Amino acid sequence: MECKSKLAILISGSFSGDEDNADPYSLLRYLPEDLAKHCELIDWSCQPSSHYSMPLMLEMSDMFNTLIEKDYAGIIVISGTGVMSEMSYMADLLWQNPEPVIFANLMVKGRAGLEEGLKNLNCSVLAALSPEAQNIGVLVCSSGELFAASDVVMIDPLSQDNIFQSVRKGSLGKMINGNISFTRTNCRPEFLARRPERIPLVEIVTASMGGGEKAIAAISNDKEIEGFVLSGFGTGNILPSWVPHVRNLIRRRVPVAIVSRCFQGQVAKTGLFEGSFAKLVDMGVLSGGKLSANQARIRMSLGIGAGLTELGLSLYLLNKPVCDDTPALYK
Repeated sequence: MECKSKLAILISGSFSGDEDNADPYSLLRYLPEDLAKHCELIDWSCQPSSHYSMPLMLEMSDMFNTLIEKDYAGIIVISGTGVMSEMSYMADLLWQNPEPVIFANLMVKGRAGLEEGLKNLNCSVLAALSPEAQNIGVLVCSSGELFAASDVVMIDPLSQDNIFQSVRKGSLGKMINGNISFTRTNCRPEFLARRPERIPLVEIVTASMGGGEKAIAAISNDKEIEGFVLSGFGTGNILPSWVPHVRNLIRRRVPVAIVSRCFQGQVAKTGLFEGSFAKLVDMGVLSGGKLSANQARIRMSLGIGAGLTELGLSLYLLNKPVCDDTPALYK
């Protein structure tokens, strides 16, 4: 493969659950020589992905920009998989460059183990060097397939071949006989006109039968909370006992969004009872559309941090344009 481009392999966590294979600097030994020569390892962090936070991900995103300014042609991120779907989703919302960023799943357990993980590294390098990866956004590589960060989910962390999937749309591409084949294009998200300078505190409460009131009561009185996501039943409904606490948040001008807790759900007006999606919207709760609770929390945090008004935040949650030339959208 004739390519003079360099790829940055960013080590942001251990790459193997096996302590005997936990040295990140051994990675390049497992790659074919013609691929390894394009890669440079950058040791950025060694903590488990479950220790990550959104402020830390904002720092990682800044690191991505720094690497591209140093003329790297793409970035491959090695980290744990526990919150990889959230890490990649947030990175995708902030990444406006054409170069690919690929989160590679090397944390493969069981019989496949290291061999399967290194196949994902091989796939990630091949994909990052491919011209077809330009302007495709942030990807997750797992089981030899490439998934868009916008809709990837973890299915089974102990599976050998079904750890991550894109349930709505399927993968963007895969490695076949040592070559990368991209099967469809990817729609990039609507980007914020201003980069967030901070990450505000946004929390989630998930509806359960008769439960959650104590949690939402405590959160509604917390003065540090700047945003709140309700993960509701079905099409976005909550318990009637939650409603006074939601009103309290709205009176305090704290943005509140509602999503469905269902795996492939979305909010919709299907009833007019107390706590229904329709009643919540009338109160001033923002629609999260098809977003999951975690996706809505990330979008709300970034939007508030970028200075979006309530109108701007309502558009951003639904992936609608939030251009800087519309004064009503930014404070």
